[in-house]
Amino acid sequence: MKNSGRWELFLKNEENRGLNAEPVMKGKIQVLSEGIAQKIAAGEVVERPASVVKELMENAIDAGASEIVVELESGGLRLIRVVDNGEGMVSEDVPLSLRRFATSKIRRAEDLYAVETLGFRGEALPSIASVSRMVLKTRPPHSVSGTQAVSEGGEIKSVSEIGCPVGTEVEVHHLFYNLPVRRKFLKSIRAELRVVLHHFLRVALAHPSITFKLIHDGRRLQELLKTESSLVRIEGVLGRESCDHLRPIRHEEDRIRIDGFTSLPPFSKGTGDGISLYVNHRYVRDRIIYRAVLEAYRHILPAVRYPVSILFVALSPSDVDVNVHPAKAEVKFKEPERVYQAVSASIRRALEEVPQPAERIFPEKREGETRDGEPQASFSFPNSWKPYMKGRGAQVLPPKAGEREGPGWETEKRGGYRIVGQLWGTYILCEAEGHLIFIDQHAAHERVRFEKLKKEFEERSLMTERLLLPVLVELSAEESLLLDSAGKDFEAIGFEIESVGERLYAIRSIPSYVEAKEAGERVRTMLEELSFLKKGGEGSAPLHALLVSLACHSAIRANFPLRREEMEELIGNLSPFNPSTTCPHGRPIFFLFSLEEMNRQFKRNRGGL
Repeated sequence: MKNSGRWELFLKNEENRGLNAEPVMKGKIQVLSEGIAQKIAAGEVVERPASVVKELMENAIDAGASEIVVELESGGLRLIRVVDNGEGMVSEDVPLSLRRFATSKIRRAEDLYAVETLGFRGEALPSIASVSRMVLKTRPPHSVSGTQAVSEGGEIKSVSEIGCPVGTEVEVHHLFYNLPVRRKFLKSIRAELRVVLHHFLRVALAHPSITFKLIHDGRRLQELLKTESSLVRIEGVLGRESCDHLRPIRHEEDRIRIDGFTSLPPFSKGTGDGISLYVNHRYVRDRIIYRAVLEAYRHILPAVRYPVSILFVALSPSDVDVNVHPAKAEVKFKEPERVYQAVSASIRRALEEVPQPAERIFPEKREGETRDGEPQASFSFPNSWKPYMKGRGAQVLPPKAGEREGPGWETEKRGGYRIVGQLWGTYILCEAEGHLIFIDQHAAHERVRFEKLKKEFEERSLMTERLLLPVLVELSAEESLLLDSAGKDFEAIGFEIESVGERLYAIRSIPSYVEAKEAGERVRTMLEELSFLKKGGEGSAPLHALLVSLACHSAIRANFPLRREEMEELIGNLSPFNPSTTCPHGRPIFFLFSLEEMNRQFKRNRGGL
């Protein structure tokens, strides 16, 4: 110790003399302040207004509420208010509820593996309070008065006695007001509102015995009255038409129970948003259950189509760990293989028990049939595209006898190519100077149709048709919100859609590319694709997406035989495009196979001998 002290004294003296003595290194690790640590913890739980709504709704459910009202202003950016009629809190618990790691659900470590409630982490209220200005009002049933706590940035400003109804009301003002960088990353009011609605409906689906209301800027967006029937609640969320395609699931074996509903094969979606998964009534994003659902439909639906499935998996709390994700969005199973098998088997059994004729589920040929990754859609082809045969397999449809002398053949010669025929009713095969050209007929027609639509739109010459009788379509709450925000874009491409009731719309005009009998389904499909685009980011223009969708679903499909003159017309329309051109979705239109490559494959020399 003495030597050490002398060394330090020497260094100090040298430093005082101005010598270049090497400075003593200081440590880099510091303990964060409580305020910064709390904001970091808040970031794990509170990402956006929807996170706040989800956490507060789950707290209300745990409190035994029979009615929960969610009120927003400016998509939740200005105000989030959640009111419930649950058991409330006594005055002593109110300040404790705003402290980190304070909870009524956990007393010892073992309790983490016996959690049967939705909230337990002790993070939600203090995390929300740390990034907002919060007012909490609560009153238990046995008390004549309630308690109000006001906090700002996580610091409790006041706790006082007030008069209020039984239950709890939480007001969250100006979320992320003290974190401007995070607030900057929030989306538009409409975008944030859509995410809130998504979470609101997912929570409401699992609790039909509770009344839920959602109000935005004074307008009631959703009201789901309590019911004893899960199917009634699903109908309130998804609509009657969707429910007509659902079949119940019941499965129980050795500590695992599965209930819910799943869709029949003819009814499907272009995204996986229709799959809602719950474990012990907690909405989760679980890869194991998700893959099990898709596996049950693997030989029934095309790879690009997804079922509508609402599944409630019940397990013993000791068989599932719900503490693996800050926002409780993921779980970990003790025996994941057993869960996987049970989910997949229960869905397959439900589909097998449906008295559905095979030819209705797997028709030999149906309009909008999916093949080789093409999106499925209800579609009626114009008379000019009606097939003259039912071609299947790798058939090349050659020109008919005598066609080579016709005017169409001369046109091909001048263009430098010759149509060989059609492969699998999907690809057009042409021979050109030193190349074989394979053309994807759907991608090609989609590109041609899109360019024509875009030009007509820019020139304001899009043709529309006024319907003699309007087509009525019932939309889900999410679809309604999306249509409200994209109404002008639909109108710009020829749709006149009017609200005639709660989530009921009348289609009065349609573009000339759409047939009246498919108008409702076409609007649904376009909303579905627009929803997928919105979730991918705000950068893509809705109008562009609607034009792409209209072009895609009015183009000829794969697995659809064409007459020779139809192939000629399509290829003629392709002539302005470069071989590197893709369809509007980014898929290639052309594939070239050179004579040189073919000679190489057959091991021919340059002389062709």
